[in-house]
Amino acid sequence: METSRTHPVSETQLNNLSLSFENLQVNDPSYSSFNEIHPSPPVPLYPQSTWAVPSLSGRSTVPNLSGTSNPQYETITSSNFQTPLGFQANPFQHCANSGILLLAQDEQGSQYLQEKLTSGDSRFLDKVFNVVSEFTFQIICNQYARFVFGKFIETCNEDQLLRITLQITSQDQLFVQASVDKFGSSSIRKLMKAVANRPPLLDLVMKALKRLFRLLMMTKPGSSVVLQCLEQIYHHNNKNDFIYQAALEHCLYLACHEQGCINMNNFIDEMKGPRRKQILYLISVNAASLSRNFSGNYVVQHVLELEDPYLIETICFSLRGHYIDLSLTKCGSFVVQNCLKYRITVNYIVEEFLLNSDQIFRVACDKYGNYVIQTALIETMRPNSLHLHQRLVTKLQQNLDSLRFGYGKHVYNFIKDCDLQN
Repeated sequence: METSRTHPVSETQLNNLSLSFENLQVNDPSYSSFNEIHPSPPVPLYPQSTWAVPSLSGRSTVPNLSGTSNPQYETITSSNFQTPLGFQANPFQHCANSGILLLAQDEQGSQYLQEKLTSGDSRFLDKVFNVVSEFTFQIICNQYARFVFGKFIETCNEDQLLRITLQITSQDQLFVQASVDKFGSSSIRKLMKAVANRPPLLDLVMKALKRLFRLLMMTKPGSSVVLQCLEQIYHHNNKNDFIYQAALEHCLYLACHEQGCINMNNFIDEMKGPRRKQILYLISVNAASLSRNFSGNYVVQHVLELEDPYLIETICFSLRGHYIDLSLTKCGSFVVQNCLKYRITVNYIVEEFLLNSDQIFRVACDKYGNYVIQTALIETMRPNSLHLHQRLVTKLQQNLDSLRFGYGKHVYNFIKDCDLQN
């Protein structure tokens, strides 16, 4: 809140403030004119021991080089100097925005500015608002300045929050670069939290997330912004629908991206509402192409692990006719092995192996396929699938000697072990 009276700054505070700005370059015309009126003291030509001796009383004594007494130069005290009234009322009035930016990017300077923001001084809030408006990216993506931004959006007025939100969300490049940055994503998440209960401002953020969903979900920091949206704003169903529409449009592309597939799996875990089923169904019916992809197969496996009977059957049905080919690839073999673990689908897969009797030995001798056959033998040992297990063993025993060498030896040893146990 704005105070009605101006509190003068003490001498100690001014000294501390001057130390904070010691290394800052101030580019302000009014500050230059101030220096012309109050020039800095000359650089001493003698050592300090000769030129002046500091005293504990705050005075500096000037040596009498002429040997005569001159009361005019005997002592100079701090009372001889006065701080301009304007600077006492607002210490940052004569500081350029770039100077405050440098202060915000320093650890101690950031803490100082955060304390100042809590004072509620509207003039200081206006000054920080100007700095954030001019150097938005440098503020929100800096290790220390981001805390100043977080404190500012907590204390600023509604108009300032609207302007900052509009500035960030209306510039796609700024929004993306900030969201995918380690520190910038933290600032965007704080902004989302600040506007969560302000529908007009929330609309701006949600529309930006929908517009830039694919780019954000391709990075870990960017996905954290999207996931927080699902976590914090879940009660705004109509708002989250923006995100689900974008996910429905881009989920297949992201599933085939190295980082996007990880983020998509996390997104699946956080999804709620009717759109969730639509996205999962879209992934399931495209399981054949996703299972061949180095990244996409992980998304298919993740959907299988949800243990939804409808989705499992949809995936396994879409893979019909592809089980042999998938078993011969690293990515696809993982998916086939996972499908074999479910009772409702194991019959589909084993029947396809038995129908392609010439290919079953190729799979059993393959680098990846031998693991699929071993899994099929294990999963069909259940009481309700023993007939399939016997048919599969009988088929493999027809040419068992061909499995004794290479990768097929794993299947050969498994069958021999089963015979010994029986």
